[in-house]
Amino acid sequence: MKNVILSLLIYSAALLFLNFRFADEFSEFQTTSREVNERLWSGLQQTGLHVPYVSSTVKSACRAIATDQQAAAVQKIGKLCKAYYASEDFQKRYQEWLTRTFVQKSTDLPERRIADIKADKLRNVEMMKANDIAPILDIQIQSNETFAGMGSMLSSLPADQRAEFKKQIDNGKRNVVIYKKLQLLLKTDYTEFKKQFAEQQAQEQIAQERSQLVNNNSSNAAEFEKWKDPKKVLSSKLGEFLTKTQGIDFAAQTKLVNNRKKFVNGTYEGKNDLWKFCYRMGPAPTNAARNFAQQWQSELKNNI
Repeated sequence: MKNVILSLLIYSAALLFLNFRFADEFSEFQTTSREVNERLWSGLQQTGLHVPYVSSTVKSACRAIATDQQAAAVQKIGKLCKAYYASEDFQKRYQEWLTRTFVQKSTDLPERRIADIKADKLRNVEMMKANDIAPILDIQIQSNETFAGMGSMLSSLPADQRAEFKKQIDNGKRNVVIYKKLQLLLKTDYTEFKKQFAEQQAQEQIAQERSQLVNNNSSNAAEFEKWKDPKKVLSSKLGEFLTKTQGIDFAAQTKLVNNRKKFVNGTYEGKNDLWKFCYRMGPAPTNAARNFAQQWQSELKNNI
């Protein structure tokens, strides 16, 4: 008996959004709303579609479904999926997930963090000897001179990268001046040097951490744009499911290799896990799932 329920759950996982609310009539699948809900919802944060884990109890339950009832079982699950997707509960949970996941944070470091960075840099300098610091200054000067000398490359960069690269060039020029002054101060006033060197190191780290916050916000904003419309996301996931499960050769032959089944046709061994999984499920549940996915995707595209 083909393992139908796994095919159904794969289809559901491909949709990623399906927070199932199983009624008693779904007890035939030997699962609970909580189990399916959390497993499938967690897939929302994952990239790509893969075969999800299901318990041996669920596997046993699906094996008991008669072959002539497999397509109907897919339709049953599919209708449940569509009903939940259209529900207020799903929409609320999805919006809450968006808000929680793609956060825009302040790019100002807390005063406590700034104070900790400065104190840490000063402690580090206090533990160093003048002879140890001299090579560090040389490296800093050489490194920043390299950045400062890259101005001729600006015109060759894409327009959207020039502003950030120019910022690095300007920063390099500024740091060359600072570190050369520190190089002179190291030889004349070591006490004052340690204070200024620690401050420079602290300011560089503060700038890096602020830049990281800006980059995180930018990344989150881009991700939010990708995920903000559940219709587009769902349509894309349905498309991925259809792409990964197309052209399955249900008549393909297998052989045992080291006690594991392998396809006789080596090309099939390179297929994705969903393709192989649906091959094991058989044509009835796979075709039913693909037909349902195609129809749903068409409906979604008409409403985008």
